Amino acid sequence: MKKMMALLSGALVLLGACKSSDVKSEANSITRRYSRPSPEVFAALTTALSSLDLRIEQDRHDALGGELTAVRATREPIRVSVKSVDEQTSQVTVFVGDGDRNLADVIHSQIAKNLGSGTAKSSFYGGSRYEQVYDTSLARCIVAAERACESLNYTITSRDIHETMADLMARRGPASVLLHFETAPAPLQPGQTQPPANGGGLPSDRRGQVKISFVVGTQRNEENEEILQRLRAEFDRLIRQ
Repeated sequence: MKKMMALLSGALVLLGACKSSDVKSEANSITRRYSRPSPEVFAALTTALSSLDLRIEQDRHDALGGELTAVRATREPIRVSVKSVDEQTSQVTVFVGDGDRNLADVIHSQIAKNLGSGTAKSSFYGGSRYEQVYDTSLARCIVAAERACESLNYTITSRDIHETMADLMARRGPASVLLHFETAPAPLQPGQTQPPANGGGLPSDRRGQVKISFVVGTQRNEENEEILQRLRAEFDRLIRQ
């Protein structure tokens, strides 16, 4: 009888631990819906994880969804579940560890960007933010931004660069930074019906107006505001060189 009670007690403790773990996992998860079929979302997900240097270790999915597990360089696991809501809608839940909700936001923003339904800035709406227009070229802004991030010991984790716009994402530990660039349309010259093409989808080196959004983290707080001011100051110093 005592042995049976001991076994029952152990089973209850184990069940309680499992429930506690599940609750903890749910608390650190972020769920969003995408207006795309499950196979398209899964393709965008795997591309997003690769662009963030997250190694996929397990992948089980079919036309209706599935799950995959990836790991960070620190060996911390990330689990992602994709469920088909209907033929044109999918639900994605990203489960992360304590203190990594920001990473879950970043993964979702990369999925949205890969699907063409948003840019990397979508996950940073709540962060410390500043926008400014510079009279320079997009190519020069990108170089200055990368150098500014590196000088603050941030590592560039994602580059999405086109002829007239770009997104740079950088990380330092759990902290994340986004710089979003948009160029104003080039003025038409006499006799032109459209601006000259830059070619190859490369960032334009033509001088003009570039609007830059500096965004730090996903919450507005004193620490992020301080990082934002340092990033802006370093970028301004470099862009004037």
